[in-house]
Amino acid sequence: MSNTILKKSAVALALSLAFSGYAAAETHIAVVNQDSSEAVEFGNNMYIEQNGVFSWAYADQYGEGNDTSLLQFDDWQEAYTYVTGDFNFVEGEQSGFWNIFDSEATGNDNMLTSLQEGDMNSSEVFLTGNGNSAYVEQAGAGNTASIDLTGDYNAADISQFGDSNWASFQIEGSDNEFSAYQSGSLNEAGYFNATGDANVFIADQEGDGNVGGVVGANGDMNEVYVQQFGSANIFIAENLAGDENLVDVYQDGASNEFLIQPIQGDLNEIAVQQEGNTNVVEAATGMVGNYNTVDAHQNGDNNYAVFATEGDDHIISMSQRGDDNIAVAESYGAYNDIHIQSRGDNNFNGVALIGADNEASSRQYGDANTAEIVIAGDDNEVDSRQDGDSNTLLAYSYDAGTTSGNDLQSEQTGDINLIDTIIGGNDNLIAFVQEGNNNIIAGDEGSFIVGGNGGSVDIQQVGDNNVVTGGQFSDTNTMSVYQQGDYNVATVVQY
Repeated sequence: MSNTILKKSAVALALSLAFSGYAAAETHIAVVNQDSSEAVEFGNNMYIEQNGVFSWAYADQYGEGNDTSLLQFDDWQEAYTYVTGDFNFVEGEQSGFWNIFDSEATGNDNMLTSLQEGDMNSSEVFLTGNGNSAYVEQAGAGNTASIDLTGDYNAADISQFGDSNWASFQIEGSDNEFSAYQSGSLNEAGYFNATGDANVFIADQEGDGNVGGVVGANGDMNEVYVQQFGSANIFIAENLAGDENLVDVYQDGASNEFLIQPIQGDLNEIAVQQEGNTNVVEAATGMVGNYNTVDAHQNGDNNYAVFATEGDDHIISMSQRGDDNIAVAESYGAYNDIHIQSRGDNNFNGVALIGADNEASSRQYGDANTAEIVIAGDDNEVDSRQDGDSNTLLAYSYDAGTTSGNDLQSEQTGDINLIDTIIGGNDNLIAFVQEGNNNIIAGDEGSFIVGGNGGSVDIQQVGDNNVVTGGQFSDTNTMSVYQQGDYNVATVVQY
């Protein structure tokens, strides 16, 4: 049986006995135990004040120079404190109905403060080590705050205003700083299993039903900032491993989600900003490697963005403005850059780069556009721009062993334009430009295929309803097609 259960059982018994004997009188129970060694320079100080009906205070102090103050006002307050060590400071103040304060301080020079106002709030603080500080302030009903610090010179601050909010810190290490501010109802904030040094966690939540939490941190100087305004927003980072990681989250609206899986490596940085409703940002595998950077911005409703990086020096940026947009970015290797930008509704941007020194850019302005790019190999560059509605670009390269040094550019301006491409081989330079409506670049039997070494493809179509079909398979081939006007058809096949 836990100490808390034993304490509650004791107070229940004591209060029942007191009530049976003094039904009409105020009943307060205070139990104080203090012990300091002989010939100490500083003794312990204890101050307890209670009024109302049925209040209970239990305080132990063992050591030198400890100072405990317990103030309980109104009805049915409970306070428990246990201090062992030297020069610890404990302050508890409660008003309202049936608030519970439970604390332990083991070590030296620890400072613990708990202020509760309202009904049925609970504050639980445990400090083990030296020079730790904890501050809890709660106003409202049914709020719960829990702090458990093990180490030296840690600082934890929880402030909750509203009803049924929950905040918890469980830290093992030194020089950590954690704070949580919640205003509203049914909000949750927590940081668990932090085992490194100099970690910083800040959660600022205003609204109802917001969740911000980190589970696990193994490393040094990790920083997480969370700001949530609105209702039912969620941020969860499960595991952080490595040094100097930074996660910065801003959510304003309703039902936005940012879910991240383990981060492994050094100097990783993630920044996510969501404004609107039901937007989602998640990491498929998290970030594995060093010096990775991710920047995701969503403004609108029902947008979805996912990223996954593995390797070194990746930079991924995703920006979505509008509704129902999807962005997918993946990079495996080193020195990859991915930039995705969407302005409009129902756009899809998909990019995957596998290899080293790859660059990709996908920008879409309009509605219902699709850009799906997969590159496997080295030193590839992709630049895709689509302005208008219902444009489609499909570019693939499946041969990771032979695909290197390719340069693909695609520009579509207008509506319902299509580019369908499969790329294979080395050192290909490809450029597509389509201006107008209903223009198509595709293969005569399904896909436009480019292969070989040193080839060059340049296709431009200006007008409406133009078609280019063909493929290029051998080495050192050159294709150039220019069509202007309407309903032009060109077929080029080179082997």
